[in-house]
Amino acid sequence: MLARCPSCRNTFSTDLPGRQNCPVCGKPLLVPDQRPGGAAGPPDAPTTDVAGHPSPPGTPWERRSELGFPKAWASTVAQALFEPSRLFAAVRIERTAAHVGFAVLTGTAFSICNQLLARALYSPARMRRMLATAAIPPAFDVETVIRFVHPRPAIFLALLAATPLVMLAGFYLNALVTHGFGLLIGQARRGFPATLAACAYAYAPLVLLPVPACGSAIAIVWLAVLTGIGLKHVHGMGTAGAAASVLVPYLVLCCASCGLGFVLFGAMMRAILQ
Repeated sequence: MLARCPSCRNTFSTDLPGRQNCPVCGKPLLVPDQRPGGAAGPPDAPTTDVAGHPSPPGTPWERRSELGFPKAWASTVAQALFEPSRLFAAVRIERTAAHVGFAVLTGTAFSICNQLLARALYSPARMRRMLATAAIPPAFDVETVIRFVHPRPAIFLALLAATPLVMLAGFYLNALVTHGFGLLIGQARRGFPATLAACAYAYAPLVLLPVPACGSAIAIVWLAVLTGIGLKHVHGMGTAGAAASVLVPYLVLCCASCGLGFVLFGAMMRAILQ
């Protein structure tokens, strides 16, 4: 049976009801009897935590086995974008695999769509016309820039294949940095799985990545806002703590991404010019 500690708010599994210590924080608690005929009522009664309150029902994505995969995903994205408080109030923080799956699936699918659309819109012929009037640095000619932005099919397919791994690594890096700063300010009260859940459902705006021109910028800003809202709900953070936990890691990640981008750009340019 599942129980939730009223002190640290972590959910854990236990075989026996009654008085025991929380396996996470070690504080004493009382697990209600959820067996048929026990103190928790009939077998179909909702799961309750150790304080006797109903546990969160779970987000649509966490209930995809009963709702169906497409409906669960679409409902979760819609709630994240337009009813985030409702979504984060329903999160079951122990469903880590589901949270990671939602973030990686959503980010990968729409990142690949964005790459395919960009390749279709910016063909070499169109790029030559666009670059004819652009100021190209003397070290690069037009063909060099085109090969960088519009790589050969084999390289492009390799980039598409690597997208899930890149998305997974970026997701965990974002969650780790966010949680680390939350710990520094003493606001990450419910552990890393709670932060992971907040960061995962905040990936919903990545559905905007394929939108030309401004889609990526809007998605990133919206993602940051949703992460803050998620942290407020899952950890009970204040507005200032949630904002700090989100903005500072994004500044760190932005600086790290820019540095990595310069390194990769230099390496690719050297490989192309050889």
